[in-house]
Amino acid sequence: MDGRGDSAKLYNGVWWDKAVPPKSLYTDNADGSLSISFGGALATVPRTMTPGALPLLRGTDGFFVEFEVSLSDNDHDHFPAVWLMPIEHNQRLDDSYQPDERGFERWIEIDVDEGGFAPGPMGTAISWSGTWPNYTRVRSNPDLYNQRIDRSHRHKFAAGFDPKTLTITFWHDDKIQYVAKGESVPEIARKQNFYVIMNAASHKLNLPYTMNVYGVRAFIPN
Repeated sequence: MDGRGDSAKLYNGVWWDKAVPPKSLYTDNADGSLSISFGGALATVPRTMTPGALPLLRGTDGFFVEFEVSLSDNDHDHFPAVWLMPIEHNQRLDDSYQPDERGFERWIEIDVDEGGFAPGPMGTAISWSGTWPNYTRVRSNPDLYNQRIDRSHRHKFAAGFDPKTLTITFWHDDKIQYVAKGESVPEIARKQNFYVIMNAASHKLNLPYTMNVYGVRAFIPN
């Protein structure tokens, strides 16, 4: 973690947070899993927003990504997140495209799963646009009243982007949750290249917990 330049698979923190989490929040376990304690955030690109050792997921090709995770307990205040952001959304404003005025940004955020918003899984596509700090967003419509899951058990959360149809399919434990489409999945997604973020946050109470990551897999179609 945090090797020099492009040598690392995982990097500590994300570029928009001023504070860098302490490395003591991360543990490599004997079974090959990775534990992220409350407050930790790992990404597959460094805070300089250049590619790391793991390849980016190209929107032009489409892709599938899956996370297998569990929590140390099932408190609903926990806010674990496994998600994707485009490397173009950075300090250099690489998500500002002609003929838009310089500084006007457009990007898509793909939340493969966020805990604590619904009883069960919640995958969301969010189309962002605007000039900082006055961004607007268009969200997809996940089921916020779905069946409750026990997050202290292992679960698989996945998302697949199809650039031909401009759709994102979300899965939970190998079953389709729903398909996001329309304004929440904009054409700009085809131009962007995505990296992985995994973080353990809180909705309000800041209760300590651990997110255990057993595996992350991603691929592009042939």
